[in-house]
Amino acid sequence: MTRLRLSLMALLTGALSGAGVAVVMGWIGGLSQRLWGDPVLEGLDRSLPLGWSLLICGGSGLILSLLHRPGPTTLLPELRDTLSDLRDPDQAPKRDEARGLLGAALAQVGGGCIGPEALMSRMAALISQRIWRGRDQKLQEATVAGSLAFFGAPLLGGALVGDVAHPKNGKQTFLDRWLPGSLGGVAGFAAFNGMGTASGGSLQRLPYIWPSNLGEDLGSLSAGLMGGLIGCGLGLLFLRWRGWLEQRQLLAQWPWWPLLTGLLLGACMHWLPLVPFAGEEQLRPLLEGQNSSEAWVLLLSAIVKLVMLGLCLETGWRGGVFFPLFLVACTLGIGLHLLLPDLGSLGSWCGALTGALYRCVLPAPLSVLVLGVALLQGHGTAGLLVGLGMAQLIRGRAERDGDPPLRP
Repeated sequence: MTRLRLSLMALLTGALSGAGVAVVMGWIGGLSQRLWGDPVLEGLDRSLPLGWSLLICGGSGLILSLLHRPGPTTLLPELRDTLSDLRDPDQAPKRDEARGLLGAALAQVGGGCIGPEALMSRMAALISQRIWRGRDQKLQEATVAGSLAFFGAPLLGGALVGDVAHPKNGKQTFLDRWLPGSLGGVAGFAAFNGMGTASGGSLQRLPYIWPSNLGEDLGSLSAGLMGGLIGCGLGLLFLRWRGWLEQRQLLAQWPWWPLLTGLLLGACMHWLPLVPFAGEEQLRPLLEGQNSSEAWVLLLSAIVKLVMLGLCLETGWRGGVFFPLFLVACTLGIGLHLLLPDLGSLGSWCGALTGALYRCVLPAPLSVLVLGVALLQGHGTAGLLVGLGMAQLIRGRAERDGDPPLRP
């Protein structure tokens, strides 16, 4: 009866956490839609008045500046920090959770090019902690894993959260709390249409194009190798850019950095509409050919979005990196495919860039594989594996040569 009771409580807690996350994300999506409209959110509106984008993005930055004036305790923890807090709650730093969540929600609505997974995982953890009052850390990890299934991959949360087994009672922990908690989180999130809302940028409606001869096979392999190299280079540059910004401690030096970042986002929204926002609403029109931007505009948008992503994360516009990096990879893939139409398929370009870029930023190859396959919907899997393998070799070589580890 004790095990059954634990399992039922885990299932209920996961469901409540997942449902709560889905409701909040639904509110954020609805407010964003009313404020900006679908064409802006999809990156298709090139006639948005500059004054309007500067007003909204700059106003959001001003509020973020005021919210974060008390110090770094007001910043939303990123996903890795939330998982670290769950694994070692006694050593977790004190945080102003209310300001952190409010600031992250405002960053999503205000056009920040940051993903939602950091906000979602933190909300799931806090809901679970409130229900269990810190008595079961493994269940809290399970509800976080369940909430991360918004990418349409129920295994993603487990791959990212990692091994949950205790040395002595790992199997019992898995069956009693981890599995029901994860399933409950997935079910609760899906019940409020969270899955369809958050995974809207997938390739599921893009027709499959399989290589039919040796020339196409070699073209896909060449595109995979080139995409892997480019993705690795951009991933390492992104990590070094973030590291450089982090060392500068921008918010400690000048509290109005969020305002400046907001004004930059507003300017980008006017001239490069693919730069702001997380990217899940922009991906489908982009991949289905509705976005008629030229190749050089796509390449420039991807580079600027990568730069702005690092700046957002280090100047108070806190969030995640999953969707922005995926949009960067796909935007680059489309731009390169337009420049080299006879070399490989669109899927091979996007897959290779996604695998390499993600592997440079995320710590575990398994999570990269699961996340990449889920977002690509099976397209370009060969390119994904090529890019992932190249990034793995490059990271391993850098570590063997004694380079300092790069923190994602």
